[in-house]
Amino acid sequence: MVEKPVFSFGELLVLLDVEGVGAMSAPLPTPAEASALAPSALRGTAPCVEFHGACRFRTGLAHLYEPPHTDLVVSPAHVMLSITRFPDVDIWNNMFEWVSSYLADTLAPTPRDAARDGFREYAGQGAIATLRYTRPNVRLDSRDLLIEVGLRLDEPALATVRRLLGLTADAPICPLDDGNWRGLPTSWPLHLECSRHGATVRFRISSPHHDGQTSTANLCEEWCWRWLDLCAGSLGHHERAQVSWDLGALGHASIARGDGAHRRDVHELHLPAAWLAS
Repeated sequence: MVEKPVFSFGELLVLLDVEGVGAMSAPLPTPAEASALAPSALRGTAPCVEFHGACRFRTGLAHLYEPPHTDLVVSPAHVMLSITRFPDVDIWNNMFEWVSSYLADTLAPTPRDAARDGFREYAGQGAIATLRYTRPNVRLDSRDLLIEVGLRLDEPALATVRRLLGLTADAPICPLDDGNWRGLPTSWPLHLECSRHGATVRFRISSPHHDGQTSTANLCEEWCWRWLDLCAGSLGHHERAQVSWDLGALGHASIARGDGAHRRDVHELHLPAAWLAS
């Protein structure tokens, strides 16, 4: 059996002719490694930071055509690259072929792959890749087309939760089923509590709110819903102050969003206890 080439998000960026790509860990880069693409695009309060910025295409490529728009997010546990505003259909076709071929060459389709048009999923080498896209058609302008690559680490859910909430590998997460909140140690600059009610484990994250800035609690909440979007394979269902996801046989997950009252951002992450125990 022929082994697949090593998967690296950095190599995918090089394939797309992105400028300034330096050494990146495989399979997923760190926010610090991604910051070489745009040093000013780090958000958050160290060590709780993410890279969130645009990629620049190499000058030679930009001389050939107006480059599409990009939006790249690199957190401690996932990567999201969105490419939009294509100048013409041919550019979309070329980029889609590069991205889909690279994922197929380095990873393997999952049972969810090709379950519906506009969605593919691949796994292998410690990563799970989700490819979402909008195909060209006569009713769509090329600037409305989309290619989106989402990557998450292929690891137990509890390991990812530890990354997202700044928990050490030995921090105990086994609350009694009594509904009481208990503090958890975290390396992020926020207050973290955990409780269990029946089949649901709840995490409450809070931090001071400052106008015009992204609080640590809000940043962690963003990471959690992006990760759950990838796990569910679809966007969460939004209600007034809650987003929920159907995880199939695993159950349901949700995020209850606070309103920033009393100058603090407070959010709750609700996950199936059986998922965290698996």
